[in-house]
Parts: sequence; structure tokens; C-alpha cells
Amino acid sequence: ALDKELPPLPGPDHPEYATILIGPDKHRFRVNHHLLCDVSPFFQERLEDPFHSQTVFLWLPSEPPAMFRLFVEWVHNPDGFREHLDNVISAAPKKSSKACLDIHWAIIHLHLFASQLDLCYLQDVSIDAIQDLYLKYDWDVPPKLVTYLYTECETGPSIRLRLWAVAMVAFCLAVGGQPKFSGQDLATSYPAQIHALFQSLPRFSADYTQHMECMRDAGHDVQLKNPQLRISANNLGNNKRLFGFRECSFHSHRSAVGEGLCP
Repeated sequence: ALDKELPPLPGPDHPEYATILIGPDKHRFRVNHHLLCDVSPFFQERLEDPFHSQTVFLWLPSEPPAMFRLFVEWVHNPDGFREHLDNVISAAPKKSSKACLDIHWAIIHLHLFASQLDLCYLQDVSIDAIQDLYLKYDWDVPPKLVTYLYTECETGPSIRLRLWAVAMVAFCLAVGGQPKFSGQDLATSYPAQIHALFQSLPRFSADYTQHMECMRDAGHDVQLKNPQLRISANNLGNNKRLFGFRECSFHSHRSAVGEGLCP
């Protein structure tokens, strides 16, 4: 379960800010009550519980605070959120390699959290940011991420990240990927690490095989088609399609976020 409710504390009905406790250490976040309830029934059902006449503190023990910090930023300022992500991604390398890893995992978890809550727009914004982050940092998808997506995440919420990770692995293997991710095993070659995952993760191996078959059937060169590059619909008719993926390839494909039929 995502949440645990704590006993109600004295306070006015529906205060302006709700208190959300995150992670096992109960990091405290104050979030606009009205905005939070508007974004998802998940929060509305718990924070506007008719059986509680007093303030309810919501505890999400399994969620990481770094992710929820980004989520709160989106709740409070959805229009400026993409710019906020861009700024955070650009600033991280100036701090440390750990800061880069921290923002990477925070955005990964944000996408998964948005998928669990069926927040289509936030899913799409976050996966776009992940693509841009890998391009900016010149990273190959690390085996650790593949393992995490296929062993610790449910298929539904992680499906778009899995599709993207598989496409990235195919591209990295084709162009000669190197261990660039901080903390990655440098003693074993990238192809050897990935092929070990093919043996230990049958679902990952099957998804990779399916992706390669789709690339062959479409006549695409895996060495050229970079999953970090998004091609807008009005550019699909020219040869840019050979070098990137259409911008909705890893999106939720919901009319609610302005997505029409795939071109």
C-alpha cells in the first residue's frame, strides 16, 4: 500500500496546508490542501475523509523524500515544473556526481509515483526529463536501473520506463556502451553486464528481443536511432525519424494530456 493514516490531530477542518509524512523517517512536507486533493482522488479520499472531523496526517512510508519534493513542486507550480526540472538537471553536475545520481533517481521515482496515481501529464513530463538528463550527462542506462525496473517495480507503473530502458540498452550496445554511471562496475564490460541480465531477467530479454524485431521490421538502424532524442510530429516526414523516436513514443497516450493518435 502507498499510504498509512495516522490518528487525527487537533486542528481546523480542511486547513490550507496538508501535512504529508514521507519515508520511514517521516520527513514532513506541507502541501496546499486544495491543490493536492485536486490532482488525485488518492489524496482527496484520504485528506477529506468524512469519518474524520479533524486534520489527518498522511504517511507514505515507502516513498523517497527527494521524489516527493519534486512532486510538491509540481503540485504548487505545474506550469513552471518542466523549467524547474531543467534547472535542477543543469545545476547538479556543478555540485557533485552524487547530486546527479540523486536527481536521476528522484525523477525515476517521480515517474513511477505519477504512474501509480494515473497522473498522465506528470508521467510524460518526467520521462521527457529522464531522456534529457541522460543526453546531457552522456550516460548509458546502467544495469542497476534495468534490474530495479524488472525486479522491484510492478509492470504497470514501470512499463514506459522499461520500454525506454530497453531501447537505450539496444542503442548503447550497438554504439559500444561504456560504464559511465557513477558507482557502476568498471571491471566488467558494459555488454557483458547486459548479457548477464539477459540470463537472469527473462522478461527483460523478451522485451529486448521484441524491440530489436520491431526495429528490423521498421527498417531502422539501431546504431542511429537514439532513444534520448524526441522528434516532434511535424518532423516525422523527414530523415530526422532515423535518428530519434517520436516524442510520444514513451508517453501515456491519453487525450487528457493532449495526445492524439500516433502519427
